[in-house]
Amino acid sequence: MKWHPAKLVVVIPLGLIAAFLALYGGSIIAIIFAEYKDGSDATYLTIGGTSLAVSALFAIAALLTVSPTRYRWGWLVLAVLALLASALPYAAMVGSVGYAVNAAVALLAVGSAFVYLVGDRRGRDSRLTQAERRP
Repeated sequence: MKWHPAKLVVVIPLGLIAAFLALYGGSIIAIIFAEYKDGSDATYLTIGGTSLAVSALFAIAALLTVSPTRYRWGWLVLAVLALLASALPYAAMVGSVGYAVNAAVALLAVGSAFVYLVGDRRGRDSRLTQAERRP
């Protein structure tokens, strides 16, 4: 498999965001086992679990980007899930950083929908056989 530089430009930030959110969510969930806690276990599970779920969205986007096969329906499902996730009130949970999370997930939803729509157009052209392409 040949790595296209344009794909790497997209995949590296998606992977970094996914890794950061996974580490952040894991560290929040790990607070459950600490002796001193500021809140209940449900609070830490909610914030950590949400962070892990958003991390999974970015990881899926990175994997779909580097995949040699076109998964059109994968992009559509990712766009719908990211759109739903961007409607959650992260700012109420984690403060002003939540606005950045909302914006990033909304951009992921828009980008996934764009790739789905553009892939649909390319998919129809690539299904032509060699005989149909020749004049």
